[in-house]
Amino acid sequence: MFTQYSIGEFAKKTGMTIRTLHYYDEIDLLKPSFISPTGRRFYSDENIIQLQKIVSLKFLGYPLEKIHTLIHLKEWDIKESLEFQKQEMLQKKEQLQQVIRALDHALYITEEQGTMNANIFMMLIHNMHKEEEQKEWLSNYFPKEMVENMFKVPEEKLKELNLEMAELFSQLKAAYGQDPANPNVQALLEQYFDLSLELYPNAIELVENVKDENIEFGQDTQLFPSPLSPEEEIWFGQAIQIYWNNKGINLHE
Repeated sequence: MFTQYSIGEFAKKTGMTIRTLHYYDEIDLLKPSFISPTGRRFYSDENIIQLQKIVSLKFLGYPLEKIHTLIHLKEWDIKESLEFQKQEMLQKKEQLQQVIRALDHALYITEEQGTMNANIFMMLIHNMHKEEEQKEWLSNYFPKEMVENMFKVPEEKLKELNLEMAELFSQLKAAYGQDPANPNVQALLEQYFDLSLELYPNAIELVENVKDENIEFGQDTQLFPSPLSPEEEIWFGQAIQIYWNNKGINLHE
């Protein structure tokens, strides 16, 4: 016996919404088995089987466009497609882990510090998000082992250091306008580079190599953003130049 279900009955039976079934009909993903002269949609048990395929493929993460292609194949030789989809899901899993890690750090910082300058906050999150891209960029100029060692900070220590860096940048912003050679400003620079050494153990070697390679980190603001305004950047750069001159290092030689 051929069973037909109205769209409301079919929606209730399958757990789909009527709106979703209308949409699937519009994109030719799941067509009703019969449409009455008055425009009423009716579905069959065969539609239930088709919908089960759609739901299963959605569970595997396939987009509707790909599902449309797959469910109309008579033979499913989709090993290559499944392998590709697995890699896609593994990549998404890694991305989700990065998001959770960033949220964990963000919550820690906000719980400890309360309010924070938005640019400082976004810089810290950005650096976590772009960590692999930063490694790849640095590896173009420096030994890969050096670059890898720079990023080998234990997670709990990294949270503490990021909190300290956020607080330090807040102090630097507050000090903006003072003479870059002012002892208070230079003391903040000393803290900045001490903290940088904890975050990136090879930072000194990196800085010494920068002048030999003629590298400007500021050229790629998308990869290495600054929480400072353009005016603060100029002031900060002057303070850094004084700091390194006092250390006997001339980056412009």
